[in-house]
Amino acid sequence: MALFTAFLSFFVLSATDAPAVDPTPEVPLLHRIYPALDRFSARGWFQEPLPGMRPYSRSQIGRLLVQILNRLNDSGASIPKPDRMLIARFIQEFSIEIRESGHKLIPHNPKGRLSLPMFSWQDSTSRLSLEPLFRQQLQIFRGGTTREETVSQTYVGGILEGVYRNQFGFRIRHFEAREWSNRVRVSRNEVIARPIEVVQLKGKVADFREASFQLVWGNKWFSLDFGKFSLDWGPGRSGNLFLGSNAPPFGMIRMKASHGRVHFTHLVGFLHARPGTIDSSLTRIENGHLRTFSPAKYLSAHRVEVILTPRISIGLHEAVIYGHRRPEFLYLPPLSVLAAAQMAVGDKDNLLMGFDISVRPRDGLQTYFSFFMDDLSKFSPGAFSNKFGLQLGLFWVDMAGLSNTDLRMEYVRIAPYVYSHKFNINTHEHYDALLGYPLGPNADRILGSLNYHFRSWLSFEIWIERDREGQNVVNPDGTLTNVGGDAEQGRRPQDPATKSFLAGHKETRTRIGGGIRCEPVRNLILNFQFQRASAGNVILPSGVRGTSEGRIFRLGVEHNLF
Repeated sequence: MALFTAFLSFFVLSATDAPAVDPTPEVPLLHRIYPALDRFSARGWFQEPLPGMRPYSRSQIGRLLVQILNRLNDSGASIPKPDRMLIARFIQEFSIEIRESGHKLIPHNPKGRLSLPMFSWQDSTSRLSLEPLFRQQLQIFRGGTTREETVSQTYVGGILEGVYRNQFGFRIRHFEAREWSNRVRVSRNEVIARPIEVVQLKGKVADFREASFQLVWGNKWFSLDFGKFSLDWGPGRSGNLFLGSNAPPFGMIRMKASHGRVHFTHLVGFLHARPGTIDSSLTRIENGHLRTFSPAKYLSAHRVEVILTPRISIGLHEAVIYGHRRPEFLYLPPLSVLAAAQMAVGDKDNLLMGFDISVRPRDGLQTYFSFFMDDLSKFSPGAFSNKFGLQLGLFWVDMAGLSNTDLRMEYVRIAPYVYSHKFNINTHEHYDALLGYPLGPNADRILGSLNYHFRSWLSFEIWIERDREGQNVVNPDGTLTNVGGDAEQGRRPQDPATKSFLAGHKETRTRIGGGIRCEPVRNLILNFQFQRASAGNVILPSGVRGTSEGRIFRLGVEHNLF
């Protein structure tokens, strides 16, 4: 990973020729713009592959939309009508960023009040917008590994974002949420909503909230930002092995720099230990009350991406997760090689490395591969500490000449003990959610989805997933046979020195489903989903292992929920 140092030195030495870095806030990962950009990237409409570090800034998305507009205007390129109409919607939403990118097209005024922000203001130096946030969702669970249950979820909040003097950008989002069920909640694990931070259990009701924010400053050399938000690093779309959106937002300080076809990011993250974990050294009695604190936990990571050709890009990343102490100085500078720094401070922290490659072999088809290494013993490929994960995928737009039809397929394999560590504080988690791929260790998954776009505002999707998981075994005497099936449980001194994929209780799960998504106006989503699930050798509500079949119905409406 010494390449990181060389690349960053290259940025500094050549900064006088570097373009300005975006001072605009980022567009969250759940925004509908991302699937649309994926389709145009697979068609080859952009000058280079899409960056593997998401989310993108508003200016970055504006420049991508300008490339689409230029292609349409200059060559008269043809795209299906649903995509053309969808781009028209995004032109309205990102009209300021498009004009600032130098495009001469002035988007027409959108029709209808719901196509505009609730409140917006702009002068010669600043702009500001305020949006409401809302979700109401009904979920019905029948059969399967849980008791029959009906769940209602309500989210209410708002989003405030703006830019000042084209140097500072900010975004603030907050919501209050309530989940109601016809069953009493007795533990955090029974709450359906994910991701979640702190939850208040009140019988059949669970209350929770979330706040995220970003403040970014940029100049022509680099950008700096800090805040609390989510990241997605890699080409996968069902999740990524290294960093994904499965976990709640976490606090971070981040630096980004670019030059030509090379992009670099370094961050220091502030994580939260698993709920219930207590730092006994900080436990005390104050005013007659027991006061406890969670142990400190941190993440240092960086990633470099290189655009080799307009069809091929590669990414390299490394990270260290550590806790039970203050931030480690050797992990903080962008120039630090984390693999060497981790060894220098005692080889007691969780070192993570990986790379990925994205290739477009022909227009309309995107393929990708990711490889993840959790700890590494060099020159010892068979060492127990070498834990690997891999991900293969393809995305086929207008499949087999069928206009408006997209196919995505992925295969993920995660070896035993991946994401875990011999010291529990160093697990690859934030709260009790994995920072990486949500499947967890000692498991694999194959999935496929087929999406058909009737209109820019109406689409239909069907999907199938097949999982296999090797779970740890609880013996009749209460002891645990650890096969590496739980990220929370690292290897103990008494555990075997070898590991076997899918050892333990081998559980299988198959999910087949479909859904309709409707967006009558900007960022107002109506959706209906149905899913049928079957499972083998899983724990049933009776407490014994067996097979099960179940159904899930979801009906919801949401506005600006990203």
